[in-house]
Amino acid sequence: MDKVRTSKKLKNSSKKSLKEFKPSTSLLLSKKLVAEVLVDSLLENDIQTFQDVLVSHLRTLSKTELAKQTGLGRRTLYDLIEGKNFDPRLSTLSALLSKIAG
Repeated sequence: MDKVRTSKKLKNSSKKSLKEFKPSTSLLLSKKLVAEVLVDSLLENDIQTFQDVLVSHLRTLSKTELAKQTGLGRRTLYDLIEGKNFDPRLSTLSALLSKIAG
């Protein structure tokens, strides 16, 4: 009996399916949904979820436009997105959350 050969294309496509799940951009652009998740995560004291959702939402937005609307610097926004030391000031969070909720 002959051996069955597997094409390389099949192998490459199977690797793509192993990538981690990324939420759709349309979900992250929904201000109402993002605001609800952020509030729920704060009420449950789940800072990791709060950070993940906020950072993911910020990645979908124009940083230049967001900086103009919130009065924050673009560097501040990029520092939040990089998330190495997620410890924003209350004034920074207030500006961002008022923009998301508004």
